Amino acid sequence: MRRLVLPLTVVLLAGCPPPTRYSVERPAEECHRATRVAHRTMVELGYTVTDMVEASGSTPGFVVGSKTGPDGQRKVGSVRITCNASGVRIQPVEDEFVPDFEFSRAFGYSYKSLVQRPDVESPVVDSGLQILVERVDRFEAGLDLGSNPVTGDAVLVRVTVRNGTDREVALNARDIELLTPDGSSTPPLGAAAAAAALSSDAAGSEVRSKLLDRKTIRGGVTEVVYLLYPKGTYRETLIAVEDVETGETEGFQARVQ
Repeated sequence: MRRLVLPLTVVLLAGCPPPTRYSVERPAEECHRATRVAHRTMVELGYTVTDMVEASGSTPGFVVGSKTGPDGQRKVGSVRITCNASGVRIQPVEDEFVPDFEFSRAFGYSYKSLVQRPDVESPVVDSGLQILVERVDRFEAGLDLGSNPVTGDAVLVRVTVRNGTDREVALNARDIELLTPDGSSTPPLGAAAAAAALSSDAAGSEVRSKLLDRKTIRGGVTEVVYLLYPKGTYRETLIAVEDVETGETEGFQARVQ
């Protein structure tokens, strides 16, 4: 007798659907945006997204992620996304036989908060110098750029700088280092290595055109640049920003989103 072996993702999504009170109903919301916000929610909850399919009007989508809990146990979280003419439903799926619905509650709360924010994050303060550093995984890259521009295992990072001052500042690639959990600093890949790690399609060309070497940013201007780093786990970044007029630099530490 033949045994039917289902893919891991199918098995996970056939797990324990919580009661419908834990689903998120979004009337008139688009499938693309629902998938994007579900992805961001999983990342916000500390999950590494391991699989994702964008929902469409005729095909349900899903986002699956995993993380290691304080007890060292691996936890898996997943959500189904279904769309119809009246909007979307995002349904968390628990991976425990007797669930406590902690994941479902946390997901619903975070999703409802994140959906109020813009799809493309930018620094939120209108004055002063604000810098946002975001790791872009292959799933988010697919949503933002149409496909994954990274051909290997390099880490793609997007840096958004809003210069709310009246001074011109400069950002140099060598002055943005990522920190591993043990505190070790890692510089970005050099220009040649970074360019070689990118695909030749439109997504790769888009990122390649915005790879940071040295960028001056006038007062009142917002710029978006990209960097690539060796494969690793990063939580913080060390950044030094140069005042173009004086040549002085100011350093600070920021979280990697």
